[in-house]
Amino acid sequence: MDKLKLKEHSEKLLEFHRDISGFYNEYAKSVGLTYASLEVLGIIWEENNCTQKTITQKTCLPKQTVNAIIKIFNNNGIIERLVESSSDKRNKIIVLTEKGKKYADDIMSKVREVEYKALDSLGEKKCEELVKIVALYRDSLRRD
Repeated sequence: MDKLKLKEHSEKLLEFHRDISGFYNEYAKSVGLTYASLEVLGIIWEENNCTQKTITQKTCLPKQTVNAIIKIFNNNGIIERLVESSSDKRNKIIVLTEKGKKYADDIMSKVREVEYKALDSLGEKKCEELVKIVALYRDSLRRD
């Protein structure tokens, strides 16, 4: 493929990425969170035995950012870090409190509902193709 065509495709993909990120950013604002806080909440909501390290790895956010968000969630009674990891006593497992479960369920289930509706609108075959193509693109970026 020639450079001009590659540039066009690259710019289009970046535009799509920004638009999709914008959706999550707007939703986060609408529920009183930052985009980063929404990402962290989503990881805690989905992961068992979640640690700060897990969140940092999955979100690619700096440790300081994740730590600040965790402190806010902890201070607001959304999470607790009292359960110690059996493999490393320094790593606290982050769990949602009862209040946090209700809070996260309300916020994250709405996001998932919109995501599922968007994917369902593609149909099963196109959805599977999309996932495969995005995975190929991701893997190619990692290689290069």
